[in-house]
Amino acid sequence: MVHLEARPLSHQIALRPVCAADSVLLDRWRLEPSVRRHQPLSEASVAQLQADLARQDMADLYLGRGDKFQWIISVGSQPAGWVTLVVTNWAHGLAEIGYALSTPFQRQGIMPVALRDLLTLVFQRTQLRRIEARCSVKNVGSYRVLEKVGFRREGHLRAYFLLEGRAVDNYLYAVLRSDFTGIQGLRI
Repeated sequence: MVHLEARPLSHQIALRPVCAADSVLLDRWRLEPSVRRHQPLSEASVAQLQADLARQDMADLYLGRGDKFQWIISVGSQPAGWVTLVVTNWAHGLAEIGYALSTPFQRQGIMPVALRDLLTLVFQRTQLRRIEARCSVKNVGSYRVLEKVGFRREGHLRAYFLLEGRAVDNYLYAVLRSDFTGIQGLRI
């Protein structure tokens, strides 16, 4: 278990854009059984992850171009996990997110704070209007996080992906700019 300072947890959680050197962290986290339990992460070498991270330019997100953006979630000074935003269609303002926390940081209320921060950033600084997320129907923790942040369950995707040779059902969640800004009281 990670020991945190006396400050409220939400004040210790931060997002920072990935850099190529984060490939080592991502490689290590992607191998953790708790991270792989509910998601089919493709095999990738550190060099492949590094090349992928090097191509990401956060300025593209704010200019309405590019397709994949990632952030490292930190708790205090410790990297704890990551969030990925994949823009599926700029013209329609559509994107999807994925996320994971390293085992010692799970079940501590970190991810709802990180996702709120990410959604605030995305909805305030881009033209994206709909963010989707999918999670295994057995991943109760993940869909509770989505619901805490304001995502709504929109569907049940039967046999959505294969995980260790088994077909896994997923829930489809989405949050609209108008949903999120209404819940959070943000002005856009």
